[in-house]
Amino acid sequence: MTHTPRTGGQQRRHDDAQPDLPATTTTHVTDRVRRAFLATKRDELLTPVRVISDVSGHILTVARDMDQPGFSGDILKIQSAGESLTALVHQILAPAAPGEPTVDDESVRSRLRHDMLNELNPVINYSEMWLEDAEEQFLSGFIPELRLIHNAGLRSAELVDKILAAWDIDASDVAPDLGDLDHLHAIFDYEKDAAIATEQGHVLVVDDNDINRDILSRHLEIQGHTVATARDGNEALELLNDGDFDLMLLDIVMPGINGFEVLARTKSDPRLRETPIIMISALEEMEIVARCIELGAEDYLPKPFNPVVLKARVGACLEKRRFRQREISYLNRIEQEKQRADELLHVILPADIVSELKTTNEVVPRRYDNVAVLFADIVNFTPYCDQHSPEDVVSNLQKLVVIWEEIALRHGVQKVKTIGDAFMAACGLFGDSDEPVLNCVRCGLEMIQATLDLPIGWNVRIGIHTGSVVGGVLGRRQYLFDLWGDTVNTAARMESHGIKGSIVLSREAWSRIENDSQGTPLGAITVKGKGDMEMFRFDGFNETPPSQS
Repeated sequence: MTHTPRTGGQQRRHDDAQPDLPATTTTHVTDRVRRAFLATKRDELLTPVRVISDVSGHILTVARDMDQPGFSGDILKIQSAGESLTALVHQILAPAAPGEPTVDDESVRSRLRHDMLNELNPVINYSEMWLEDAEEQFLSGFIPELRLIHNAGLRSAELVDKILAAWDIDASDVAPDLGDLDHLHAIFDYEKDAAIATEQGHVLVVDDNDINRDILSRHLEIQGHTVATARDGNEALELLNDGDFDLMLLDIVMPGINGFEVLARTKSDPRLRETPIIMISALEEMEIVARCIELGAEDYLPKPFNPVVLKARVGACLEKRRFRQREISYLNRIEQEKQRADELLHVILPADIVSELKTTNEVVPRRYDNVAVLFADIVNFTPYCDQHSPEDVVSNLQKLVVIWEEIALRHGVQKVKTIGDAFMAACGLFGDSDEPVLNCVRCGLEMIQATLDLPIGWNVRIGIHTGSVVGGVLGRRQYLFDLWGDTVNTAARMESHGIKGSIVLSREAWSRIENDSQGTPLGAITVKGKGDMEMFRFDGFNETPPSQS
């Protein structure tokens, strides 16, 4: 059985519609296209060829102790053919380097057609033969491997046919395998590449060799970068601490502090760790490259470096640094916005409520016992509004409420809300006072005096009651912590039936401070749902005032 692959292919017509390249670049682009074509096909063909060598080698290892000399001998021939094919692929499809004479095209086609296919025929034939005979020879366990070899041989022959069919002296005849010629022209046109804007930055070059430093600096300056140089690791670390660099090109082998140590120190410094580092060294061992990456280097460039690759890698590192800087800036702005939102939340809600809301994303309504509720209301505020401009009303009310808030804070009293010109506050909500009524009285006295001190002519009534309240947060777009219950309503009644410039307390509230205070009974008022309730005006503390809670 003989496999006879196709030995040639149709060539494309030279008059097919194709965009013309400028005369000055045709030869250059043709050479670039040819090298790219050969590299692509070489790598594509090596994949099935390596399968032939690797799988046949595996079969020989397993079949070593079997009494099948015919089978082992044929597999050995397949393995030998695979090794020969690997060498041929590298020889025939090795592209000429820039500046070297181009390989004779007819010679390449001839070797592809004869040498490659001559080596492939035994691979395909022997694997096919043993696939047919495997069951009879008690070799069924090798069928999957034999099928792999057979398919790899067929695939290799198919690829050789495709290469022959596409091959032609004219670069345009190989263009279909790499893409449209317009795209190739764009890829390989140096003038277009040079016109592409690249990131520019402040670069530190560290190398103990004067010539290397000079060459690197010149290339980087031509590319538009600002360059500083260091002769060794110590000088590099000093410059890094004193300056602000966007990138460092760092040699490994240097006297004193070597590149590894400079890299490690830089990446361990919180201020410098974001500085990208490209290692440049004549050492190309894989473990050296791996160690650089493990220590935090962004890239590795072997000496002697290629200027085009240098430009690309420097540009990529600088671009990533810019992206990282923008990311850090965005994260900082997000953190600032979070802090502003947090501050605003603390303005709207009590601290304990904010903590619960941030932790659980909700506030569980609850009952609070032994709470003193204070209501303050400006006397004759409505007539004042009718007689003054809105700007004056709001401005003066704002000044007073801010002062009241500060006073409440000093006395451990929690502002709940303002309702028009009324100010509602409470003490003892979060277990922050043993004497909530006393704190509210002190707060109320200072609020009255602060109101009288303002050159507005306002006065205020204050009412206080104590008991249990229900507290919770209402709203989703605009949060509001509020209190409900009989205690709140009664405190409001104490204020509304109170006396200008005085504090009025309910019987329950007065009982909490009467041992330390002087007061005047004001009789009883009728409270809906509660009947008559006694009221007391606070007149002052006894000679020995109660201690601050």
